[in-house]
Amino acid sequence: MSKKFFAILSAAITSVVGYPAVYEINAPVEWDNNAPVCLKMGGRSAYGDSIDVNSMYVSRNGVPVIPVMGEFHYCRYPAGQWEQEIQKMKAGGINLLSTYVFWNLHEEKEGVWNWYGNLDLRSFLKLCKKNNMEVVIRIGPFGHGEIRSGGLPDWIFAKNLDVRSNDAAYLRYVEKFYSQIAGQISGYLFKDGGPVIGCQIENEHQHSAAPWYVSYPGEETRDHTAASYDKGITKVGVSVQDAKITRAELGTKHMQTLLQMAKNAGIITPLYTATGWGNAAVIPGEAIPVTAGYTYPTWSAKQRRSNFCIFKDLRKQPDYSPVRYDPAAYPSASAEMGVGIQIVYDRRPICQPDVAEAMMIRCLGGGSNIIGYYMYHGGSTPRMNNGTGDFFSDQPMGVPKISYDFQAPLGEFGLEAPSFRLLRTIHSFLDDFGDRLAPMVTVMPDNASFMTPDNCNDLRYAARMNSRGEGFLFLVNSQDHDSDRHDQTGLQIKLNIEGDTVMVPGNGGFTLPKNTSAILPFNFDMDGACLKYAIAQPLMKIEDNGSRHYFFFVRPGMKPEYLFDKTTVKGRYKFNNITPGFNSTFQVKTNNGKTITITTLAYNEALNATKINGKLLITKATVVLQPHGARLLSMGNPEFEYVVYPSVSGFKKQVSKVTEVEPEFAIDRSVPLRMEVSFKMPDRSENVNEYFLSVPYIGDVAMAFIDGEMVLDNFWQGRPWIIGLDRFSNKIQQGKPMGFYFRPLRKDVPYLKDIPEKFIPDLSGSPVLEIGKVDIIPQYAVEIDI
Repeated sequence: MSKKFFAILSAAITSVVGYPAVYEINAPVEWDNNAPVCLKMGGRSAYGDSIDVNSMYVSRNGVPVIPVMGEFHYCRYPAGQWEQEIQKMKAGGINLLSTYVFWNLHEEKEGVWNWYGNLDLRSFLKLCKKNNMEVVIRIGPFGHGEIRSGGLPDWIFAKNLDVRSNDAAYLRYVEKFYSQIAGQISGYLFKDGGPVIGCQIENEHQHSAAPWYVSYPGEETRDHTAASYDKGITKVGVSVQDAKITRAELGTKHMQTLLQMAKNAGIITPLYTATGWGNAAVIPGEAIPVTAGYTYPTWSAKQRRSNFCIFKDLRKQPDYSPVRYDPAAYPSASAEMGVGIQIVYDRRPICQPDVAEAMMIRCLGGGSNIIGYYMYHGGSTPRMNNGTGDFFSDQPMGVPKISYDFQAPLGEFGLEAPSFRLLRTIHSFLDDFGDRLAPMVTVMPDNASFMTPDNCNDLRYAARMNSRGEGFLFLVNSQDHDSDRHDQTGLQIKLNIEGDTVMVPGNGGFTLPKNTSAILPFNFDMDGACLKYAIAQPLMKIEDNGSRHYFFFVRPGMKPEYLFDKTTVKGRYKFNNITPGFNSTFQVKTNNGKTITITTLAYNEALNATKINGKLLITKATVVLQPHGARLLSMGNPEFEYVVYPSVSGFKKQVSKVTEVEPEFAIDRSVPLRMEVSFKMPDRSENVNEYFLSVPYIGDVAMAFIDGEMVLDNFWQGRPWIIGLDRFSNKIQQGKPMGFYFRPLRKDVPYLKDIPEKFIPDLSGSPVLEIGKVDIIPQYAVEIDI
C-alpha cells in the first residue's frame, strides 16, 4: 500500500470515526559523519570577530547562525528617515540588510558621480554600524531591481561595447564604478570593524535581463540588457531556464572576472554571493549561490498555484532548477524570497500574509540556512536629474513610475504590512534557536510525492534533525492562489528515530487550522529537560531571575500540549489543558537541579512580541529599537498599551497616553478627476512621529503632485492609498498644496481578476471613479525604557 494511499485512507477514517491520520518521518539509517566542507570565504574583523562558511552553514565566532536578510534600498528612501527604518527592521528580526548600489543613479551623466543626499551610501553604512545592522551590498554592475535598464546608465548604451561581458571597453567602465564604491565603503568593511560583511556580484547573469529604456510599446522583440551572445536566452523575471546556455563558459568567466575586479578595488568581504537560480552563472567555490521564490510573479503569463508552499530538500533540488552548481557544496541560501511583489499595470495580485509565512517555514524545513527577503522594505524610485523629467523606473515592464511598495513587510512609507508580524515570529525563533537548527539536516517523508499544490487534504510536512534525534517539525496548511484550504484535524506524526519512536501527540490527534503553518520541536533539550514534543511553536527564551524562561505560542484552534521525558525531570512531565495567555505559565524541575519556566502565549500576543535588551515586549504598536528601549508608534491612537517582562509588575499591562492632535486641511474637488489638499497641521512634537494622508478611492491609477512636480503614484488594488508626508514637509511648510489626478476604472482592464471581488464596484456604468473620505492620520509616538 503506497504512502499516499495510506495518508488519504487515514484522513478519510479520521473524518468518520475520529481516529488520527498518522504521518511518518524516518530518521536516516546512516548519518553522514563527515564534517561540512569549509569554503574559500570568511574573515576576521579588527575587533577579533570571525565569520566562517562551510558547505552547510555560516558561523559567527564559531557558533552556527541562520542570518535573516532583508532588502532595503537606501536610494529609494529619504535619508532623514534611514535610521528609523533600520531600527524598525531590527525590531522585525532582520539582522542583515541587503541593498543595491545602482550604477545609473550614481553616474547618471558619464564621469559625474553623485553620492549625496538619498544616494549617500557612506552615511547609510554609518547608520547601519551605529545600529549594529550588518550589510550585504549588491554592486552589480547589472542589478535589475525594477529600475531603468537594470541599473546600467543610459550613456553606456551609446558606447561601442558589449555590456555584461568581458568586453575590455565595458570592463574599464565597471572598474571605475567599483573603484567609486570602494571609496564610499572604505572603513566600513567587516575587516575594519564595519558592517559590510557581504557582497553580491552581478545579478541573474545569463538568466535574466531588463528591457533597455528605449523599448517601444507593441514591440514583439525588445532589446534587453544582456551580452550579445546571451540575447536569445535571457528572461524578464525569475523562472526556470528552459533554454540551452550555449556560452556558459563565458558567463562563468565574466563572474570570476568581476569578483577579482571587486577585490582589486578593495571590496573585500567574508561573504560573496551570486544569484544561482534558473541556471544563472555562479562563481564556483568562491561565492554562495543564492536562491529565490516568488509566489505571485507578475512576469509569468500563467498565474497558478506555486510549489513554494511544498516541502523538498533544497540542498538536493534548489528552486528554479536546473542550476549550475552542486547544491550540497554550499549553504542553502534563500536570499530573494518574494513575500510581496512589485505590481505592474496589468497584473495586481494581493500577496497573502499566511502564504509569506508558509513559504519561509517551508524554506527552513527544506534546509535553508540563510533566509532573505526581496523586498523587506519598500520605497519610492527617484526621478532622473537629466532635465528630461523622466523616471528611473523600469517603465517598459509596466511598473509604477515612482512607487516601489512591493507589498513588502514594511511598505513604501515604512508602515507594517500584514506579513510583518507573522514573519517576526519566525525570526524570533531563529534568533534564539538558529544555532541548533543550522547543523540539522532535512528529513522528508519516504514518499513525499503526495505533497502537491493541488492537494489540500494531506498534511504538508518535513523535519530537520541531528544524529541525536533532536529536531523540529515544519508544517504547512497554506497555498498561494487557493481559497479551498480547510482545517486539518486528527493529525498525528510518528517519528521513527534510532532506538526511539516519538508520537506527536502521544494520544489522539491535533489540528492544523487552515491558512496556517507551524514549527514544532521534538527531543528538544531545555537546560537538561528533554521535551519529547510540544504542540506549540517556540518563540524565544529569556533569562528570568536566574533561570531560563521559554515562550511558545499556538494558533487559534490548536490545543497546546507538552510532554517531557520523565527520566529527565522531577515530578509532572505532561502538561495539557492549557489556556494560552499570560496565566498559562508552569515550571519544570530538571534532574540536574535547574528550574525552567514555560509560558504559552496566545497567538495575538506572539504576533505583538519583540525581544529588547533581553526582555519581552508585547505591544500592538510598531516598535522602533532604541539603545535603552523602544520608540512605539501608533497610527491615529494616542494611547499605548504594552507589557514588559520580566518586571516588578509581572505580565501586567502598562498604559502611556500622549496629547491628541487634530490636523487641519482643506480639500478642493471642483475639477473632475482631480483633487487638491491644502495642509495646516500642528507643529511636529516628540509625540507625533509623522503625519499620513489617507486617500481611499476606487479607480485605475492615481498620481500626486506638489509644486508642479509628480512626486508619487499608485496603482489601485482595492485598498486606501496611505501617504507619508514627512518627505514633503518643506513644501508643506511653504504652503504648497498636494494635487491629485485620478484615472477612472474601466470594466475591461486586465487586472480585475487579481482584485478581491469585495473591492470591485458595479462597473455596468463604466468608467467608475469614487473618492472616499480623505483624512490626515497622526502617527503618535512614545519612548519607553527597557
